[in-house]
Amino acid sequence: MFSGVANLLKPPGISSFAIIKKLRWLLEEKKVGHTGTLDPAAAGVLGVCLGKATKIIPYLVDDQKEYICEMKLGLATDTIDLEGEVVASDKNWTDLTPADVIEVITGFKGKQMQIPPMYSAIHHEGKRLYQLARQGIEVERPAREVEIYQLEIIKVDLPLIRFRAAVSRGTYLRSLVRDIADRLGSAGVMTFLLRTRSGPFTISNSVTIEEIEEKGSDILLPPQAPLTLPSLTLSNECYDRAANGNYLIASNFIETKIDLQLNSYFLLFSETGNFLAIGQYQIKDDYEIYQPLKVFI
Repeated sequence: MFSGVANLLKPPGISSFAIIKKLRWLLEEKKVGHTGTLDPAAAGVLGVCLGKATKIIPYLVDDQKEYICEMKLGLATDTIDLEGEVVASDKNWTDLTPADVIEVITGFKGKQMQIPPMYSAIHHEGKRLYQLARQGIEVERPAREVEIYQLEIIKVDLPLIRFRAAVSRGTYLRSLVRDIADRLGSAGVMTFLLRTRSGPFTISNSVTIEEIEEKGSDILLPPQAPLTLPSLTLSNECYDRAANGNYLIASNFIETKIDLQLNSYFLLFSETGNFLAIGQYQIKDDYEIYQPLKVFI
């Protein structure tokens, strides 16, 4: 088993699960996980961890995502995108001005409660919401607190509106489109979505599935690459302790000064620069210890 991370540029028209399935086949690695699903119609950044690198997923800081989104007023579908069936239409947008649109959209900045769409992967009594929606079943979804950090209007050419958004994890852009349209007094549907950032993964250094087909595992990032954690270097004579997951003490490292907050995580490297483990600084029985939690050797 090898370890690696792919900052994948998912194309539109394919589900995140289908991408994972293809990577399993391409790289002959059964253990594959992604760090945040994307709708099939959407494109953009999808962090994928393979092999032992799947161990890093709980330690990734992915509380912010960024998108470029386009919406169309005057049309509504059951999926809030162009994949669904049309359920409503109107011409209310004809009375709007670009200034009206800008005022309403910028008003969505900040924390707010958002109701997820029925066509989503959220679980409800053992089933995904989209599975229920396909059966014609709609259930009540509790509103969730989300935060819109930034909203920048790119273009207003009514009935089309294009904007850039930086949002908290768990925010649905289709729900945002629905709510914007509702506040403008019209129906609305998402026509385009590109995720440009997902936590540490950005579109500027993403790779395509075609590049992975050509270069294979050589194109993968090392497991620790997306992690923003402090680093400690283990002295050679303590290598076996780390490899077996045994706790370490301050004198086991080559650093003369260690500045970590209690219960914080760190990356552990060998003196030769090899990544060994993700550890945690703890107090146990009144002793300061450095416990390897996930070992990569």
